[in-house]
Amino acid sequence: MMTEPHEQSSTVVPIIPMKPLAEGKTRLGRQFSQSQRADLAAGMLRRVISAIKGASIELFWVIGGDDRVTRLVRDQGGIWLPEMGRNLNDTLSKAFAAASGEGYSALYLPGDLPFIKPSDVINLIRSSGRRNNITLAPARRDGGTNGILVPQGSFFEPELGQRSFAKHLAQAARMEVSVAICYSPGLGFDLDTVDDLETYEQMEPGLLKRLVPHWKDGGPSTP
Repeated sequence: MMTEPHEQSSTVVPIIPMKPLAEGKTRLGRQFSQSQRADLAAGMLRRVISAIKGASIELFWVIGGDDRVTRLVRDQGGIWLPEMGRNLNDTLSKAFAAASGEGYSALYLPGDLPFIKPSDVINLIRSSGRRNNITLAPARRDGGTNGILVPQGSFFEPELGQRSFAKHLAQAARMEVSVAICYSPGLGFDLDTVDDLETYEQMEPGLLKRLVPHWKDGGPSTP
């Protein structure tokens, strides 16, 4: 019998690292003001949290950000934590260890997945084979990694950045541990550039308006 989502997810803690909202998405700077970029980043974070909660996961951690991120996370019932390390990978490495120490498998998710749904989170967890495998979700472009599940008690170093998916596969091979790859649709697309946004609006008309409902015209004004 297939395990129900809430049974699978009860021993997994999603971990979402964040920058201060106004410091993110700098490649959108020519089309979006700083406050608009912050609104967009907050909208995507809400969507990621909604997918986590829709997958019947009650506990999630968001690391870093700013006061607005802190309020958003606490309003959604999550746990906000301050930065733990020197950089993104160091922070995640420490967070993975902290999760393992508390008896959880760690599930890294970026905060900028505009298409993520509960089914994507559930698929990633199911791909782990009852948390027996390191599980990776590749980005659709740029060789990145948009999800990592590390079973409790396992040691695995995040290597996010250029060609991170290949680096993660190579690390697992060196460790001689099994790897599952999850190609769930909502985990494949992160949002970094104006081209991304234009493409995604074609894929899901009205996406920007749903991410940032208070933008009356569905798009940014001229900065």
